[in-house]
Amino acid sequence: MYYVHKNQVAQQYGGPEEGGWWFDSGTPVEGWIPIPFEDEEEAYAKCRELNAQERERAKAEEDYEYTSVLSYRSTHYDYSITESSIPVPFPEERPHYE
Repeated sequence: MYYVHKNQVAQQYGGPEEGGWWFDSGTPVEGWIPIPFEDEEEAYAKCRELNAQERERAKAEEDYEYTSVLSYRSTHYDYSITESSIPVPFPEERPHYE
């Protein structure tokens, strides 16, 4: 089974190396019920559709883009696929600069 999950996403400051770097983080949206699919291609098609709708919604409704330093004033979502019905935040561990 494949599950489409909805996450509220943001960029987090990783550190000052190389002039500063950022990473993506996501928190499962409370109340969202993952959409199950038996077919992987159908799951990815639905995920692409939902992400396209989210980009249009954000463009129309949010004051700041996802990559803006002021994006914390806006709400952005991302849809992703896992083989687990249990949503989990990402990344599991804070990335390290190498």
